Amino acid sequence: MASSQDERGREPRLSPRKARRGLTLFGSFLRLFNRPTRALIVSCLIVIVIALCVIVPKGSDELMYSAATQQIVYDGGTRPAALGGAQDSAGAGPTADGTPARGVKHVVSPPAANVFRKWREPSGGSHIDLAEVRDLHVRVSIADQKVYVMSDDDVVYTMICSTGMDNSTPRGEFTIQNRGEDFFNEHEDMGANYWVSWANYGEYLFHTVPTDRAGHYIVPEAEKLGRPASHGCVRLTVADARWLYEQLPRGTHVTIA
Repeated sequence: MASSQDERGREPRLSPRKARRGLTLFGSFLRLFNRPTRALIVSCLIVIVIALCVIVPKGSDELMYSAATQQIVYDGGTRPAALGGAQDSAGAGPTADGTPARGVKHVVSPPAANVFRKWREPSGGSHIDLAEVRDLHVRVSIADQKVYVMSDDDVVYTMICSTGMDNSTPRGEFTIQNRGEDFFNEHEDMGANYWVSWANYGEYLFHTVPTDRAGHYIVPEAEKLGRPASHGCVRLTVADARWLYEQLPRGTHVTIA
């Protein structure tokens, strides 16, 4: 005879009588419906049982992590393999920003509410001809994460941007310097297109959202537009960066505050 402690340690079991009673009640319930409906009910129950077998052992925490974890996605566009990096006076390429670590295959994505999807398009509507803007200058608001194209005291165009994390974008008065179509920074394993320098001739830039070694836009980085994400440069949409590259004159005054 088992001891009382052994009895308490045993898991409760469903008696055969109760099991048969449950099956009888379920069978009576099914007989209320025609044959196609009964088959549908049984199929649904089978699907629910299989789903529970998969979900319950995994646990809610792991499911949340799996939903938030994704493989880094690159834009499917192509570009010639030869990437010419912009050079400063010392011969080094300009600093790129927002670099993921080498060898990392997965990243945990931020909440979807802060994702900027239209990173290829003009962020403020149709672009204007900057040659027709009198008293042209540019103002970057770190607080607003916006770039304002100004005509004297009037805003004539507004762009969404991403400035530096941890206040790494310098504040002050600057002027537009050199520019280039693209660059790639080996140290950071990241580059960008349509760069326009506004400080130290290739160190601090306006440029597109980041690209990888093959020249493809890195989608998770592109979707950060509108919040600080760079290492000091000012990121813009692809269309906005190209517009400044093509039309913003050298020597244009830039205020960053």
